[in-house]
Amino acid sequence: MTKWKAGALRAAGVAAIALTTACAGEAATSPAKYSADQCRRVSIIDQASGLPIRGAEDFVLDAANDRLFVSAYDRRAVEKAARKRAFSIPQGGLYAVSFSSLADDANSAVNAGPIVRPDDIAGGLRPHGLAFDPARGEITFINRSYQRINNRWRMTPRIERVGANGAIFVGGRDDAPCAANDVLEDRGETLLSFDHEACDWRAGLEDALSLRRSGVATGAGKTLYDRAAFANGIARTLSGEIALADTRAKSILLMSDGADGLTLRHEIATPGGPDNLTIAEDGGVIAAVHPSLLRMGLHRRLGLGPAPSRVIKADPDKGSVEILFDDPDGAVFSAASVALEWKDKLVIGSVTDEGLLVCKGAG
Repeated sequence: MTKWKAGALRAAGVAAIALTTACAGEAATSPAKYSADQCRRVSIIDQASGLPIRGAEDFVLDAANDRLFVSAYDRRAVEKAARKRAFSIPQGGLYAVSFSSLADDANSAVNAGPIVRPDDIAGGLRPHGLAFDPARGEITFINRSYQRINNRWRMTPRIERVGANGAIFVGGRDDAPCAANDVLEDRGETLLSFDHEACDWRAGLEDALSLRRSGVATGAGKTLYDRAAFANGIARTLSGEIALADTRAKSILLMSDGADGLTLRHEIATPGGPDNLTIAEDGGVIAAVHPSLLRMGLHRRLGLGPAPSRVIKADPDKGSVEILFDDPDGAVFSAASVALEWKDKLVIGSVTDEGLLVCKGAG
């Protein structure tokens, strides 16, 4: 297939999303638990470089040690450099951030300690989805490594494992699925979500035709579920089900384990396309959702305007949805992609914005 045809299919995919997504996006279903005046932006500063961090797209809580593990890199800058065939590609980082420091109203900035040196990761450090196994003290993450091949940059997702205090344990198997998105360390097994079946021109075809071919696979490559439209965040609920964010279908899928894979039990409709998922102390599934996939696509791909942000909590048993935070214009915090609620605080990360948003409950 020619380069022109591949580009046309990608454009068709974007058009298909645009046709199925209103410009105004999905409306909030109820008032938000945390209002904008209860929230403040906290810069997170890379201790190694002294620079503020942008693109803290995913994080996971280490409650026993009062810290967040944060994966971050400037995705637009990386993609621009790769597209222009730059001499080098920007890198990101995997960090530990004190939760108490984030929660302290006196702090407008907190230090983020790098867990691993970029030079220790083949192809450079650009962490995407991540998971933490407290029993092993190990962080697993999907790394987007880049290699120059025939004067072009090629991105290859890889599974990497590092100790929570910086020791590198395993480089993972050579490659993750080409469209690996998020990771879950689950009952001694690594599970991965993949947002497309293919990663070449056929990925655009999947989008254009609204094909449901994404889902969940094991780290060893066995497909467990492949009927999602755009599989994204993945988590294990307190009741034992797998929760999977289906971004384009604007729903959270609840699945049970079966002999041959995962079986869909039911779907929870969400007011926007869900991104990363975390589990609340009460068992609720917390998701950052994109109220307008069109505006998110324009912001994320082209840098056109801010993207709306919304955070919800879904009850996996009742199917009800509570709005925790709502920023329909992206004026407070743009393009939220992950959130967690702990100790009467809501912490939100973004795929493109700087720092983290920290919201304090009225109680």
